[in-house]
Amino acid sequence: MISITLTDIGVVAAALSLSAFYHFRTRRMQRLPPGPKGYPFIGNVFDMPESYSWKTFAKWGEQYGGIMSVTLLRQPFIIINDAAIAAEILDRRGYADRPTCEMGNLCGWDRVLSSARYGPRFREYRKLIAKEIGTRGGMEKFYSVEDHQGNMLLKRVLDDPSGFNAAIKNTVAAIVMQLTYGYTIKEDGNDPFVVQADKAMAEFSHIFRPGAFLIEVLPILKYVPSWFPGANFKRLVEKYSDSCDDMAEIPLAYVKEQMELGQAASSYAANRLSEAGDSDQRQFDIKWSAASFYGETTASVVTLYFLVAAKYPHIQARAQAEMDNVVGPHRLPTFGDRDALPYLDALCKELSRYLPVVPLAAPHRAMRDDVYGEFFIPEGSIVLPNVWKFLHDPAVYRDPFLFNPDRFLGSHAEPHPADMGLFGYGRRCIHLADVSVWICVAKAVAALAIAPAVDARGARIEVVADVTDGLLCHPVPFKCDVRARSERVRGLVGQATTGRELRETSEHHRSADRT
Repeated sequence: MISITLTDIGVVAAALSLSAFYHFRTRRMQRLPPGPKGYPFIGNVFDMPESYSWKTFAKWGEQYGGIMSVTLLRQPFIIINDAAIAAEILDRRGYADRPTCEMGNLCGWDRVLSSARYGPRFREYRKLIAKEIGTRGGMEKFYSVEDHQGNMLLKRVLDDPSGFNAAIKNTVAAIVMQLTYGYTIKEDGNDPFVVQADKAMAEFSHIFRPGAFLIEVLPILKYVPSWFPGANFKRLVEKYSDSCDDMAEIPLAYVKEQMELGQAASSYAANRLSEAGDSDQRQFDIKWSAASFYGETTASVVTLYFLVAAKYPHIQARAQAEMDNVVGPHRLPTFGDRDALPYLDALCKELSRYLPVVPLAAPHRAMRDDVYGEFFIPEGSIVLPNVWKFLHDPAVYRDPFLFNPDRFLGSHAEPHPADMGLFGYGRRCIHLADVSVWICVAKAVAALAIAPAVDARGARIEVVADVTDGLLCHPVPFKCDVRARSERVRGLVGQATTGRELRETSEHHRSADRT
């Protein structure tokens, strides 16, 4: 029998106390990366920018270096302004976890990939998505869908040139709906699936906007009843939760109905469901990984082409000259032309670099204590990669504020934006965005003449090259004059769209209305 005395207990207690003291002392001796000095307890609350935070972070980086920090109510935020440091910490050290968004969790957005914490579900989503579109070869089976919707973009724009923004948005929505659910959107009026998805994504942007809800600072508020003063967020949760659920459940129900009728088109959801078991977890993973496809970044990049074509006519002229030389006047471009259009490829890269629509990559969370150089990164730190700074670093990109596709051509080509954090860090599927942007821009270059709009006096209306503030940015509103390059082009667009469009719509929409 083992006998434990008071002396033994005292020795163990002293050892534990000494160990805790040295652990605390070691952590205190290790210092966070430098940054603006804050106040006790609240930290840098008053230093944080109210808008366009990436520009403020970049300015701070000039003073504090490529890795810096701020604290908000004792929560460390590590801001990275150097692409090499970001690659080391986020790629090679595997900071795969994401910070918790309390409001997002309450509304159910933690079920989609972009907001899920790292764990088995997160890994399963990535595996499911990668199986379908994880490689360029995997995307090839959807080229016909992408090509058709590229042609439909031209039809939508030429039918209503002043509504080019809506045409681009509907085209990208059509691509995602077709690839994800095999669903063809309505051309007349507002498509119910697209309206629902847009509504949910607008609420998503509101939910995840930094500082939008006090619950992110005081999580205990989630236990407050909805009638309590100041608990308006609880009423929003009820509304936003319904939108989140509908965005995932309604189109999946459509796919299941089509499968029962034997009429389901090849799509991510249909392909995964056809090989899935009946377990609730498997059905859950398919439903919410499918809902993870929808986003707005592709539409913003395509819209940027219209802005650039209006603002820099020499860029449009050079892209059109290459297109005319390779494709000619008797057809529209297809994916088979991509390798023969290097300037167009460079143009698409520069669109993503010049005005990145996700200027701050998705935040990551340190899963354990870490040290970078002389700096300490505590477990739980929120890591913010400033992609805008990476893509405008004069040490990497010559004249970074000049729109210049030539930077990606020749033997001394500058780095691809995808290698600078454009699509985030860790394992990621970038092929859908890459393919969708390329085909839409290629069709627009081939078929459209874009020029600055003029006012009532005939004076040119200047186009401002900038984006809105937010997690997901959009080009600031602008006007331009859009026309077909020729009547021959208009005829090609009609030939490429009318037949297939009429064949695909009727049954899809009858089934969707029933759903």
